[in-house]
Amino acid sequence: MKDEQKKTKPIAKKTVKKKRRKKKRRSILFKFILLIEILFIIAVALYAILINTINTIQTTSLNDAELITVHNDANMKNYTNIALFGVDTRSEDLASEKSRSDAIIIVSINNDTKGVKLTSVYRDTYCSVNGTYTKINHAYAYGGPELAISTLNRNFDLDISQYATVNFKIMANIVDAIGGIDLKVEGDFIDDLNKYIKEVNKLNGGDSSTFSSAGTYTLDGNQAVAYARIRHNQNGDISRAGRQRMVLQAIMKKGQKHPVAFLKAMKEVLPQVQTNIDSKTLRNLALNALSYEISQQEGFPYDHREARLSDGLYYDIPTTLEENVILLHKNLFGTEDYQISDELTTINNKIMWQTGLYN
Repeated sequence: MKDEQKKTKPIAKKTVKKKRRKKKRRSILFKFILLIEILFIIAVALYAILINTINTIQTTSLNDAELITVHNDANMKNYTNIALFGVDTRSEDLASEKSRSDAIIIVSINNDTKGVKLTSVYRDTYCSVNGTYTKINHAYAYGGPELAISTLNRNFDLDISQYATVNFKIMANIVDAIGGIDLKVEGDFIDDLNKYIKEVNKLNGGDSSTFSSAGTYTLDGNQAVAYARIRHNQNGDISRAGRQRMVLQAIMKKGQKHPVAFLKAMKEVLPQVQTNIDSKTLRNLALNALSYEISQQEGFPYDHREARLSDGLYYDIPTTLEENVILLHKNLFGTEDYQISDELTTINNKIMWQTGLYN
C-alpha cells in the first residue's frame, strides 16, 4: 500500500502543474482577446468621430462651366491632384472676400504607392490668368477657386478639380490642436520672424512669444503661421514657399505620430475649411493619412528669372514655361518627353514675346 501511495503522488503533482499551465494559457488568451476587443472598440469609436467630423464640413461645389482641366498626360490618371490655397483674408467666411492666394501648393498623391509630392507655385509667377498676363496669385482674387484652379491647369497642363482653402487663423488652429510642430529657426530671419509673430498675434489673438536665438523649437500656431510668411530674407518668395512646405510636412509628420491629436485637430478645423472635396473622398483621404509619405517637395517654376516689367512690378518669369512644364510632368508623374498642349504653347510664346527675356 505504501508503495502505491508513493507512486500516485508524482502523478498528482504533474496533473496540478498541467492544470496550472492550462489555466495560465487561458488567462493569457483571455487577456489577448480582451485587448483586441478594446482596440476594436477604440478604432470603431475613432472612425465614428472621424465620420461625424467629416459630415460637418460644408463643401462648396465649383461651377463646372468655369473650370478648365487639361488631360494630355495619361500618367496623371494614377494620381489624385489637389490644389491647396492659403489666402490672405482675415474673415472666417473664406468665400466672403476676394483674396489673393499667398500660398499655392499642388498635392499629388500616387494612388498605388500613397507617395505624396508637394509642389509650391511661387506667388509672383508670371502667367496667363484667363488671357491677362499677371502674377498667378491674382487668379484667386479675380475669380475665386474656379479661376485659380483653371489657371494652374491651363499654364501647367494639369487636371486639378479638387481644392481646399485656408487662412491664417485656420492654419494656426491646426498647429495648436496637434500640440505644435518642431521646426528649425535660423538666425538670419529671427528679426522678421519676431515681427510677423507680433502681427499674427494681433490678427488671430494670442500672445505667442518671440525668439532670441537660433535653434530647433516647438512652434505654436501663431509662430508657425509667422514662420510660413517670412519672405524678406535669403531667396525671398522661394524661401517662403519652402517654409510653407516645411510647415505642411511637419503637420503631417506630427499627425501620423499622434493620430488622436490629429483627429482632434481635424474635428476643430475641418468645418472652417473651404473645399469642394466630397465626404466619401475625404473619408478615404483621412483613412489613408497614416500611410501617406511625402516623397518629394519642391518649388515651381524650377528655372526662372526675377524681372521688373513695364508695369513696374517684379515677377518670377519661367525660363521657359515650356521647359519647366515638361520637367514638372517628369518629376510628378514620371512622364518622359511630355508634349505640351497647344494652349500652353501659345501661353509660352506670349510670355517670351511680352518679357523679351529669350530674344
